[in-house]
Amino acid sequence: MKVLKKGSIGEGEKEMNDIRSTLKEKERKLTRYLETNTTEEIINEMQECNPSLRIQSDILCRLKKMMLTQPVLNTIIFYVFATNKHKLLKDNLLFLGDLCKKFNIKSAQAAITLFKQYYAFNSYINQMRLKSIII
Repeated sequence: MKVLKKGSIGEGEKEMNDIRSTLKEKERKLTRYLETNTTEEIINEMQECNPSLRIQSDILCRLKKMMLTQPVLNTIIFYVFATNKHKLLKDNLLFLGDLCKKFNIKSAQAAITLFKQYYAFNSYINQMRLKSIII
């Protein structure tokens, strides 16, 4: 049995810190990508991954009319694509656009943070629903 000195970091805790650091670095790279590329470039790269992907121009127009910044618009599109089996779902795009507008989100990092909180909240609600069905 290994005895840890007060204030020292155990192996598991060090590993968790390494994972957190890696995730933060990946998030920084994603943020930079979403802030430096145009919406058209983001969509084109998604179409390379899924050639049948088409974003309807009326949805893109509605999102642009919300006066969202380009990094926020890019983040919405990227998030919906990544979390919906590489599909762009109209209702999700418009809902997240409204949410970003409501909370006055201006940067890709703020949108990522909001979406992580939204995802965590929805996961929690779904777990509670499942528990209430089981009980």
